[in-house]
Amino acid sequence: MGLNSSKSLFRKWVFLLFMIPLILGIIGAVYLNYYWKPILTQRIKESIEKSTNGLYRIEFQNIRLNFITGRLNVSDIRFIPDTLVYEKMKLDSIAPRHLYEVEIDELILKRIKPWKIYSSGKLEISAIEIDKPSLKMVFFKTNNLKISSKEDPKTVYQHLAPYLNSVKIGSIIFKNADFKYVDRSAMGGNRITELKDLYLRISDLLIDSASQFDRSRLYYTKDIYAELLGYKMQTEDGNYNLQFSEFKASTAGRYAHIKGIRLLPKFSEMEFSKRFKFQKERYSAYFEDIQLNNIDYEALNRDRRLIASSLLFKKGDLSVFLHRGMPDSIRDKGVNFPQLVLRRLKLDTTIDTVFLKDTHVNYSEYNPNSKRKGTLSFGAINGSIFNVTNDSLNLIKNKFSIVKLTALLMNRGRFDLAMKFNLPDPVGAFDFSGKLGKLDAEMFNSAIRPLSLIEIKSGDINQMIFKGNGSINGVRGSLTCYYNDLKITLLEKSQNSSRLKRKSIASIFANILIIKDDNPERGKVVRRGVFNYVRPDRSSFLNMIWKGFAQGLLYTIGFDAATQREIAMRLRKMEIERNNREERRDERLKKRDIRRMNRSGSSPD
Repeated sequence: MGLNSSKSLFRKWVFLLFMIPLILGIIGAVYLNYYWKPILTQRIKESIEKSTNGLYRIEFQNIRLNFITGRLNVSDIRFIPDTLVYEKMKLDSIAPRHLYEVEIDELILKRIKPWKIYSSGKLEISAIEIDKPSLKMVFFKTNNLKISSKEDPKTVYQHLAPYLNSVKIGSIIFKNADFKYVDRSAMGGNRITELKDLYLRISDLLIDSASQFDRSRLYYTKDIYAELLGYKMQTEDGNYNLQFSEFKASTAGRYAHIKGIRLLPKFSEMEFSKRFKFQKERYSAYFEDIQLNNIDYEALNRDRRLIASSLLFKKGDLSVFLHRGMPDSIRDKGVNFPQLVLRRLKLDTTIDTVFLKDTHVNYSEYNPNSKRKGTLSFGAINGSIFNVTNDSLNLIKNKFSIVKLTALLMNRGRFDLAMKFNLPDPVGAFDFSGKLGKLDAEMFNSAIRPLSLIEIKSGDINQMIFKGNGSINGVRGSLTCYYNDLKITLLEKSQNSSRLKRKSIASIFANILIIKDDNPERGKVVRRGVFNYVRPDRSSFLNMIWKGFAQGLLYTIGFDAATQREIAMRLRKMEIERNNREERRDERLKKRDIRRMNRSGSSPD
């Protein structure tokens, strides 16, 4: 009995030894939680205000701290810029280029160690989770605001030092975030970009005496990762829908990657064209992958300069359509030459190499004379474009962009192209050279039949070599085409139907007397075609190149402009002679009828 009583008493003492510290811990935690709440609230607000020189303040409705689990919940948070302070910063030439506005329903901080804030001035948090935040980011162009290059000499850490020795956060996760970017440097008003349901993860945020000078960290973080799925939007003009299946970007990985991006016209080719008073290209595009590599995110954030080692376009399909039946635009299409478009980009850009892999391009025009659409196709495009830049400093070092591409012309013939663009040249000067491999000449019919009213009946192209130079003023050069057994048919639009009919006599005349069947002809030297096409204002870059090449090719086969005029003149002469013969025949028949009636004694009516 006594032994059992002793054991029972021992268990009670053990129980009390465990329970007393536990009860004291709970009481202490409740007290400390109550005690720490106002201290933590004040420290947070003071830290935000002081570290931003009063530019921002933070407001929230309630803060709940569980001292035992280290969990902190903050509700109804607003991170607000003070516009008066910002205006003063502009006068002092220390204004930042971006202003931020943030609204959060609830913020959850996990495994926070508040006692370290009190004992050693260190704020350490394992993770922060933010659900459905709203972030607005406004960019101001410094030269518009007349802000000098003078910067605030103090780092974020130096602003925090009087209050905290360090800030360390394992991860910050934004779920279902709404993001709005407002560019107030845009001409003609603000340019706004909005993203919905964005996932954002910030890893290893560290602000201390060492990290303040760590150039490998952007905003004191090891990585900022963003992901957006199933994005859709309508362009500002309402003519296109833009969508992609997936977007991912990482500052640590230094990449940005888009999958399944599409530009979809909302109207058919003819309907799209008729929505405008003048000729306007209609675009349709799809790319399976677009990836930008080795991005300098610090330069992008600090100076709005896009610097990257490479840009990859993989498995793309681009179609361009133009209705030539619409009135010519009063705008000079020379402004859309490649280097002139690059020069107009608002973003200073430098990309070492642009890669094209397995891409297809169709360029189509509707000819109102034939009422047909002609299409020039380039399939399996692969190659590189070097030194894509509009940055003035980089242009001093290297002003040329080199293009080297291979493709299948009309999806059949191997086509090699090399181009050299003079990027700062005011008239968009460029050089080019290339060659086309073996191809059935009839493959060109889908392009030249509707546009030139010429049909190739037979012929084999063995090789075509070309070179030249151009600008917004026009294109000139030489073209040598090696071919055999070329026969053509001249066409005209039927007046009784929408069909194209053959000009039989003209075709025979052209093939027998004009068209040279072979190049080189037996016993003769190779004929080299030359072209010098003066670009009218309505002609685009691709149209100008096509017109120049067509001019050189027609010269080679003996069907140049002068020959076509001669054919037209001879056809008119033949028509006049035929009409004269018919008139003389009618006159003879009339005289014969008169003689017959005189012999019979009757008079004609």
